[in-house]
Amino acid sequence: ESSFSHYMFNHQAVNPAYVGSRGVTNFTSVLRSQWTGIEGAPLTQTLSFSGPVSAKNIGFGLSVLNDKIGPVGTTSFAIDLAYHLRLNRKGHRLALGLKAGALNFALNPDMINTLVPNDSAFQIDQEQALLPNIGFGFYYYTQNFYAGLAVPQMLTYEDYSQEQHFYFITGGLVSFSDNFMLKPSVLLKQTKSVAGYDLSLLGIFAETFWLGGQIRNNFNADTFRSFSGPGASALMGINLGTLSLWYSYGFPL
Repeated sequence: ESSFSHYMFNHQAVNPAYVGSRGVTNFTSVLRSQWTGIEGAPLTQTLSFSGPVSAKNIGFGLSVLNDKIGPVGTTSFAIDLAYHLRLNRKGHRLALGLKAGALNFALNPDMINTLVPNDSAFQIDQEQALLPNIGFGFYYYTQNFYAGLAVPQMLTYEDYSQEQHFYFITGGLVSFSDNFMLKPSVLLKQTKSVAGYDLSLLGIFAETFWLGGQIRNNFNADTFRSFSGPGASALMGINLGTLSLWYSYGFPL
């Protein structure tokens, strides 16, 4: 499934229980371009909305994700609902979230060039399909810590390479002074045969600027052998009150 370098600001992409946890209406848009300059390179765009339902301990969200890899394009639509249970007077909460939606799968056979003309292995029977989806997640959070476990896609479709992905995300804020904080975060993900991790550390200055780095890797879940070695990303961002802007640049190690 799609991945994002700024996952620590985009929890809704993997965990429906996140919606409503901030207590304010929130819009998030992310664009990721990989292998720039190569024809058919992966391109991902997502737009999401989330917010609380007043005085009901309920969060509500909507999201759209468009993903293209070579001749394959998928567009997913989802509704997220979460119930936030208050655990104590210190503001510790546990949320349970549900996701419902659908994924539109489309294949453009004109982008497939074969060495053998009219190769029967590439005669596509169905070029488009609408695939329903449901998912769920748990999300525990305090003022300075969070941890969540989610399966955003429960239904599997082997013919379209759609299978269950398990996500665990955790992180927090460590304050050193009024003007400097560290924001560590970890994202673990796994399917039946593939696993991966993202490890990130951001330094936040005056609650306005942040700068940091990230290491990620994907490997065989049975042998623990990396497919292509780890990659790294440089992350930066600025908070302009009600608007935040982020940028990241990734490269292989």
